Amino acid sequence: MIKNHRALDVETFSTLSMEKKHKYEKTGLSEAFSLELKNKLKHLMENEKLYLKHELKLDDIAELLDISRHHASQVINENFNRSFYEYINNYRIKEAKSKLCLNFENSSLSISEIAYQCGFNNRVSFYKAFKKITHITPKEFIKRVA
Repeated sequence: MIKNHRALDVETFSTLSMEKKHKYEKTGLSEAFSLELKNKLKHLMENEKLYLKHELKLDDIAELLDISRHHASQVINENFNRSFYEYINNYRIKEAKSKLCLNFENSSLSISEIAYQCGFNNRVSFYKAFKKITHITPKEFIKRVA
Protein backbone atom coordinates (compact mmCIF):
# COMPACT_ATOMS: atom_id res chain seq x y z
CA MET A 1 0.00 0.00 0.00
CA ILE A 2 2.79 2.45 0.86
CA LYS A 3 4.55 1.67 -2.42
CA ASN A 4 1.44 2.61 -4.39
CA HIS A 5 1.14 5.88 -2.46
CA ARG A 6 4.81 6.67 -3.09
CA ALA A 7 4.46 5.82 -6.78
CA LEU A 8 1.49 8.13 -6.97
CA ASP A 9 3.52 10.93 -5.36
CA VAL A 10 6.37 10.47 -7.84
CA GLU A 11 3.88 10.37 -10.70
CA THR A 12 2.12 13.49 -9.43
CA PHE A 13 5.47 15.27 -9.00
CA SER A 14 6.51 14.34 -12.55
CA THR A 15 3.21 15.58 -13.92
CA LEU A 16 3.50 18.89 -12.07
CA SER A 17 7.08 19.26 -13.23
CA MET A 18 6.07 18.70 -16.85
CA GLU A 19 3.16 21.16 -16.52
CA LYS A 20 5.54 23.84 -15.25
CA LYS A 21 7.98 23.11 -18.06
CA HIS A 22 5.24 23.43 -20.67
CA LYS A 23 3.48 26.38 -19.05
CA TYR A 24 5.27 28.92 -21.24
CA GLU A 25 5.91 26.65 -24.22
CA LYS A 26 3.75 28.63 -26.66
CA THR A 27 4.47 32.18 -25.52
CA GLY A 28 6.90 32.99 -28.32
CA LEU A 29 9.66 34.02 -25.93
CA SER A 30 12.88 32.25 -26.90
CA GLU A 31 15.30 31.03 -24.26
CA ALA A 32 18.02 33.37 -25.59
CA PHE A 33 15.72 36.41 -25.47
CA SER A 34 14.52 35.38 -22.00
CA LEU A 35 18.12 35.31 -20.76
CA GLU A 36 18.77 38.70 -22.34
CA LEU A 37 15.71 40.11 -20.57
CA LYS A 38 16.83 38.48 -17.31
CA ASN A 39 20.16 40.31 -17.54
CA LYS A 40 18.46 43.62 -18.35
CA LEU A 41 16.07 43.20 -15.43
CA LYS A 42 18.90 42.30 -13.07
CA HIS A 43 20.79 45.40 -14.24
CA LEU A 44 17.73 47.60 -13.67
CA MET A 45 17.24 46.21 -10.18
CA GLU A 46 20.85 46.37 -9.06
CA ASN A 47 21.89 49.64 -10.72
CA GLU A 48 18.68 51.63 -10.98
CA LYS A 49 17.22 50.17 -7.77
CA LEU A 50 13.71 49.99 -9.18
CA TYR A 51 12.58 48.04 -6.13
CA LEU A 52 12.74 51.25 -4.09
CA LYS A 53 9.68 52.58 -5.95
CA HIS A 54 6.69 52.15 -3.66
CA GLU A 55 4.15 51.62 -6.39
CA LEU A 56 6.28 49.36 -8.62
CA LYS A 57 4.11 46.97 -10.64
CA LEU A 58 4.72 44.20 -13.11
CA ASP A 59 3.40 46.50 -15.84
CA ASP A 60 6.20 48.97 -15.04
CA ILE A 61 8.82 46.25 -15.49
CA ALA A 62 7.19 45.13 -18.74
CA GLU A 63 7.20 48.70 -20.06
CA LEU A 64 10.87 49.23 -19.17
CA LEU A 65 11.82 45.97 -20.88
CA ASP A 66 9.51 46.76 -23.81
CA ILE A 67 7.67 43.46 -23.51
CA SER A 68 4.20 42.30 -22.54
CA ARG A 69 3.15 41.89 -18.94
CA HIS A 70 2.89 38.14 -19.53
CA HIS A 71 6.46 37.94 -20.85
CA ALA A 72 7.74 39.99 -17.91
CA SER A 73 6.10 37.53 -15.54
CA GLN A 74 7.55 34.62 -17.49
CA VAL A 75 11.08 36.04 -17.33
CA ILE A 76 10.86 36.39 -13.54
CA ASN A 77 9.18 33.02 -12.97
CA GLU A 78 11.51 31.01 -15.20
CA ASN A 79 14.81 32.75 -14.48
CA PHE A 80 14.44 33.53 -10.78
CA ASN A 81 11.89 30.87 -9.72
CA ARG A 82 9.87 33.54 -7.95
CA SER A 83 6.72 35.52 -8.37
CA PHE A 84 7.03 39.23 -9.18
CA TYR A 85 6.49 40.32 -5.56
CA GLU A 86 8.84 37.67 -4.17
CA TYR A 87 11.49 38.87 -6.60
CA ILE A 88 11.02 42.54 -5.70
CA ASN A 89 10.80 41.88 -1.97
CA ASN A 90 14.09 39.96 -1.99
CA TYR A 91 15.83 43.11 -3.17
CA ARG A 92 13.92 45.25 -0.69
CA ILE A 93 14.80 42.99 2.23
CA LYS A 94 18.46 42.88 1.20
CA GLU A 95 18.45 46.69 1.21
CA ALA A 96 16.64 46.76 4.56
CA LYS A 97 19.14 44.38 6.14
CA SER A 98 21.96 46.63 5.02
CA LYS A 99 20.22 49.72 6.42
CA LEU A 100 19.35 47.94 9.67
CA CYS A 101 23.04 47.05 10.14
CA LEU A 102 24.13 50.63 9.47
CA ASN A 103 21.33 52.05 11.58
CA PHE A 104 22.28 49.85 14.52
CA GLU A 105 25.36 51.97 15.06
CA ASN A 106 23.57 55.32 15.31
CA SER A 107 19.87 54.33 15.76
CA SER A 108 18.61 57.40 13.95
CA LEU A 109 15.81 55.67 12.01
CA SER A 110 12.89 53.54 13.12
CA ILE A 111 12.25 50.15 11.54
CA SER A 112 9.17 51.63 9.83
CA GLU A 113 11.25 54.44 8.32
CA ILE A 114 13.76 51.92 6.98
CA ALA A 115 10.95 49.79 5.57
CA TYR A 116 9.56 52.83 3.77
CA GLN A 117 13.00 53.79 2.41
CA CYS A 118 13.32 50.27 1.00
CA GLY A 119 10.10 50.44 -1.01
CA PHE A 120 7.54 49.01 1.41
CA ASN A 121 4.31 50.92 1.93
CA ASN A 122 3.67 49.78 5.48
CA ARG A 123 5.19 48.06 8.46
CA VAL A 124 2.97 44.95 8.22
CA SER A 125 3.98 44.05 4.67
CA PHE A 126 7.62 44.72 5.56
CA TYR A 127 7.53 42.46 8.61
CA LYS A 128 5.72 39.73 6.68
CA ALA A 129 8.24 39.80 3.80
CA PHE A 130 11.22 40.08 6.17
CA LYS A 131 10.10 37.05 8.17
CA LYS A 132 9.33 35.04 5.03
CA ILE A 133 12.76 35.68 3.54
CA THR A 134 15.00 35.68 6.63
CA HIS A 135 12.90 33.48 8.96
CA ILE A 136 13.34 36.06 11.73
CA THR A 137 11.79 39.44 12.51
CA PRO A 138 13.64 42.72 11.91
CA LYS A 139 14.04 43.16 15.68
CA GLU A 140 15.57 39.68 15.98
CA PHE A 141 17.86 40.54 13.07
CA ILE A 142 19.02 43.71 14.85
CA LYS A 143 19.71 41.72 18.05
CA ARG A 144 21.83 39.25 16.06
CA VAL A 145 23.97 41.99 14.52
CA ALA A 146 24.44 43.63 17.89
